Amino acid sequence: MRVFLAAAVLSLVGLSAPAQTRRAFLLINSEYRTLAPHAVNGDAVEKLKGALQAAKFQLEEVRNVTQADFAKTVQPRLLSAVQPGDIVLFYYYGYALQSEGDNFMVPVDFDPKRADPVPFLATSLTGWFQLLDEKKASVKMILIDAPAQPGELLAKASGAGLAAPELSDLGEIAFLSASALNAVPAALDATQRGVFATQVAELIRKPGTTLLELLAGAQSGVAGATAGKMNPFLNTLVRTPFRFTDPPPPPPVKEAPPAKPVDTFISKDRVNSKDRQPYVHIPAGSFQMGCVPSDTKCEEHEKPRHAVTLTKAFWMGETEVTVEAYKRFLELTDPKKKLPRAPVEHEGWRTTNLPMPAFSYDEAAAFCKWAGGRLPTEAEWEYAARAGKDGEIVPLSAENAREKANFSGRKGNDRFEYVAGVKQFDPNAYGLFDMFGNLWELTSDYYDKGYYAQSPKADPKGPAAGKERVSRGGSWDSDPAQHLRISFRIRGNGGNIVGWRCVIEDSEENRKLLR
Repeated sequence: MRVFLAAAVLSLVGLSAPAQTRRAFLLINSEYRTLAPHAVNGDAVEKLKGALQAAKFQLEEVRNVTQADFAKTVQPRLLSAVQPGDIVLFYYYGYALQSEGDNFMVPVDFDPKRADPVPFLATSLTGWFQLLDEKKASVKMILIDAPAQPGELLAKASGAGLAAPELSDLGEIAFLSASALNAVPAALDATQRGVFATQVAELIRKPGTTLLELLAGAQSGVAGATAGKMNPFLNTLVRTPFRFTDPPPPPPVKEAPPAKPVDTFISKDRVNSKDRQPYVHIPAGSFQMGCVPSDTKCEEHEKPRHAVTLTKAFWMGETEVTVEAYKRFLELTDPKKKLPRAPVEHEGWRTTNLPMPAFSYDEAAAFCKWAGGRLPTEAEWEYAARAGKDGEIVPLSAENAREKANFSGRKGNDRFEYVAGVKQFDPNAYGLFDMFGNLWELTSDYYDKGYYAQSPKADPKGPAAGKERVSRGGSWDSDPAQHLRISFRIRGNGGNIVGWRCVIEDSEENRKLLR
């Protein structure tokens, strides 16, 4: 184990007020003893260290740590340096794996032949984040550079790549992984192994870079530099404004009318205090609804394509309503009422992060009303599903949409035979998970095959009456060749392969529900 400690710097140069102490911890595992070699790109690491020092971070680097070394020596020493209010950046390079919903850093003495459970062989990232949070660091930035996974390591994992990290109880924390959630490992050359650290270093050195600009810039930069081999995943719960360096002085400008105040409330996802599920802000706007002209598979009830304007912003459930959320609803509203009999693939409701089937429209609508909202209209659903991309036929790009949605059969990231837990695939541009596949999603619109021809241009709500409702998005039992299209729609009033998500209208009163 080799350790490097840079000189401490107490404040940022050029700022008008003293800065909080900035601390950067670099943990680099490359000299694995029983796993395949994992050489580190030394030039990239040096660039990252130089950028952090230029941004006035106190820097500590630790290499090639065993499980015992981290627990007994490294972890206590790093934590002892953190003081309340500090800004902490943690960078990890090495192997990592997921197990039972948590992610783990793999020490250099990890032996895949040992029968012990993963938590006894590797270091929990969630546990490490919790320890940092307990030190009351004001902002925690987590950079995980672990896109490679040898076969013998995958054999110990519960899935490829990393699982979605649980950050909701960790204060102000930002998470950036070098590859997408549940990503199948890609073969990387020496240059590609250094792309993530190099992109981060360049953005830190860029004058005035904010934390969000670093996260988004690294996400797009890494994907472009590796031709899509690495597609970083990010999530941030940081509200405190933060810049790595001072911005350049702005050029002189003419006086302009005061800008409209920024609505900071919508800058992050919010958790509904009733159903305890996260909701995403969807802005008002216009789009083209229905069959894209170049789509040769469209059915008549998907036509004509027509302009729709949604005049009001709204909040939509980040995921389909889960079994856990529905259990909470019953316990708080009708304790004597039991969950309906579970479908075979739900195995007696033992797994509560699965989407809850909407066995009936009325049950789904009652849940959303209790949660402070309602079911989405069909127009709201398609607008949110398109996420600003009117001309797409297939969601999440035609090249890899099949690997990013749970449909019938298995392919790439879709390794699920039946229904999957929420957040197992990449979100769309609005941050919504599983808009396609897993379970069909109910809308509030009655079904009428000719409704598109007479739909109002603003805020359509579907026909005034009918027998069946419209569902969208497909399910794990759907044929991807026909159903994995944004405009596809079916009719019905629920079932064991139909789920739902709620929307809450954006108002000052409703924002009190969201924290």
